[in-house]
Amino acid sequence: MLGEDIGEVVRDEILSAQRRVYFGKTAVSELFYILCRRRGERFAREAAESLLMSGRLSTASSDEVDMQAGAYKCARSISLADCYVLAAARVFGAAAVFAKKEDDLTREMKRKPFDVEVVFLEDFVKASKGRGE
Repeated sequence: MLGEDIGEVVRDEILSAQRRVYFGKTAVSELFYILCRRRGERFAREAAESLLMSGRLSTASSDEVDMQAGAYKCARSISLADCYVLAAARVFGAAAVFAKKEDDLTREMKRKPFDVEVVFLEDFVKASKGRGE
């Protein structure tokens, strides 16, 4: 959304591919506040609304996702937003996708691996730069 390498990975590898992408409402809030801090509220609103209206995303809201997120939060020292990403991945049998490796998440992964596949978009950026793309 900001013309960064990770945004290109999202556009090229996730949104343009024929993949089902689940998201939680906390992810929308996180996207909004990050864009708002960097480019202002108007840009954040337009970008978030455009993404939501694209038809590429499916909401991961359900009672089971909420309870699973609570279970992750109970057992792990990570943000509630990250718990929702993991919960949606578990409930829908998908990978949990994060932009970058945050300290709390990687610390928890080292302490005890998660029960879902965890993917970091920054790894795709590094891999593509390593291939000279």
